[in-house]
Amino acid sequence: MSSNADRGQKIVENILKSPGNNNCVDCGALDCLWASTTLGCFVCIRCSGFHRNLGVHISRIKSVQLDRWTDSDCLNLERYGNIKVANMYAINKPDIYQHPTKDSPKMLIEHWIRAKYEWREFHAETTQVPVYLKGVKSGTLLKKGKERGCWLPRHFMLDRLNNTISYYDKASTAGQKLLGQVNLKECYVLLTDENIVTKPNCLHILYPKGRLMRSIYVCANSVREPLKEIIEWYYAIRSFQTQLGYARNCVSTVFESYLFKTPAEGKGAWRRRWCILVADRILYYKNIMDPFPKGEVKLSKDDKCEKLHNLPKYVKNGPDYTFTLSTKNRTYFWGVQSEETCTQWIKCIDAVQSEMCE
Repeated sequence: MSSNADRGQKIVENILKSPGNNNCVDCGALDCLWASTTLGCFVCIRCSGFHRNLGVHISRIKSVQLDRWTDSDCLNLERYGNIKVANMYAINKPDIYQHPTKDSPKMLIEHWIRAKYEWREFHAETTQVPVYLKGVKSGTLLKKGKERGCWLPRHFMLDRLNNTISYYDKASTAGQKLLGQVNLKECYVLLTDENIVTKPNCLHILYPKGRLMRSIYVCANSVREPLKEIIEWYYAIRSFQTQLGYARNCVSTVFESYLFKTPAEGKGAWRRRWCILVADRILYYKNIMDPFPKGEVKLSKDDKCEKLHNLPKYVKNGPDYTFTLSTKNRTYFWGVQSEETCTQWIKCIDAVQSEMCE
């Protein structure tokens, strides 16, 4: 390695030690060993992939440890750094727009990075707020059918007159038929994990229908920019709910995974269920993307959730890791196949109960 490259390596390693540079500028993760020489910031390995997708004309990524560094590669890093870049590219971020964390869904982080650097929606020189962040949105999305499960095009719009999400059989007003409405006061909108559902860039809209929570799944109809379309819908709905005073519906802490569950009081065989923790309840489904859950558990601040090391004698042997949720009326036994998932469920339930006490 040349002396020039040695000097460049030492320079970039010293810059990395400056305040703010060891946390990813986009998601806050620690140990940032990748850098954008064009933007002048440090990122984690996950976000570095999204930066590469922007193209080198926007963000040229290099490894702090594996690549050779020249003096010119370090110029923007010396000039800016993470704190200045964050202030420059995210200074006009509206409060409704979430700042992703290292645990955020892939499409939320990807959109955040593209919105910052490619579309420059929150840049210091950008004064106009994007229309979707004003709670205004309409367009065609693919909706999963309740009975057959087919994905059909439906025209969706945020109905500011009735405070609903309304969807129709077609976009043209001539002969247009209203197929359904979702009350924004009572609904939750969630981003789905693309590793779980059968469609990428998908939204999960939950709302009460009768005694149960109805699920609607919609995905982008755009071929060119599916990610942009679905994230804009996500934030348009959240923004509209906030304007109407329903900010509590804008839940950000949601956990979902398969759990094994027993019938009442642990008496019976363990059954595998798809479970979603949203707001103040756990919904459990027979299959992922079912329109209605098999049931739900309403949480209260007095419920007790704890990890089990040994099952009671009357409960059949089940998964390796189990925890209980003791409510006023019943004790629920849940099982998982990894200790990490077990800990995450208990942690998320505790977080929900802590919010109830505030």
